[in-house]
Amino acid sequence: NYAFHHCSSLTSITIPNSVTSIGNYAFYNCSSLTSITIPKGVTSIGRYAFSYCYSLTSITLPESLTSIGKYAFSDCSSLTSITIPNGITSIADYIFADCSSLSSITLHEGVTSIGEGAFAGCTSLTSFTIPEGITKIARATFNGCSALTSITIPEGITSIDGYAFWGCSGLTYIISKPTTPPTCGNNAFWNMDNTIPVYVPCGCVNAYKAAMNWKFFKNFQSSDQFTITVQS
Repeated sequence: NYAFHHCSSLTSITIPNSVTSIGNYAFYNCSSLTSITIPKGVTSIGRYAFSYCYSLTSITLPESLTSIGKYAFSDCSSLTSITIPNGITSIADYIFADCSSLSSITLHEGVTSIGEGAFAGCTSLTSFTIPEGITKIARATFNGCSALTSITIPEGITSIDGYAFWGCSGLTYIISKPTTPPTCGNNAFWNMDNTIPVYVPCGCVNAYKAAMNWKFFKNFQSSDQFTITVQS
């Protein structure tokens, strides 16, 4: 823990293959670090491990990883893309919060939970696929993702916590696949255009119109195939 925290002039580092874990705050605020490759034997990355590494533009995560802690990459404002390895099934709270340059996130279908505020403030994120195994969208998960253009809510989602999509002002449409409207916390969809089309299963429009916080939207449309064509 804290091995290199606040080493603000550190630009590069080679981690030996013998390392199996990276501790809490290990590279916290290494603001000049530009890239890093995690060795194949590493199984865990601690909380805040690379938080505030402002200059970090890329990071390669090994398939051996099974856990990544809260806030691990938060405020890495130069990070542009990330691929989560197959061993990770849970995305921790605020793991990529305020990664303002992050435009591409690749998750595998084995992910079963995404934590609170995981992608909050990712203002360059334009698209995101929620894995089918997710049952809940946590509080503030996509808060402030103003470049996000569309979102598809999988069939298994039963609840959407407060502020989950607050400030997603760039959304042009939403697809919600559950036949029963997921319960929504306060302001889940606040501070966005409430006239964008919301596509829901056939026969479910009235249920969505009546559901708490879903009735914020004014343009529900039914679809039986969810093949959406958006005209420019």
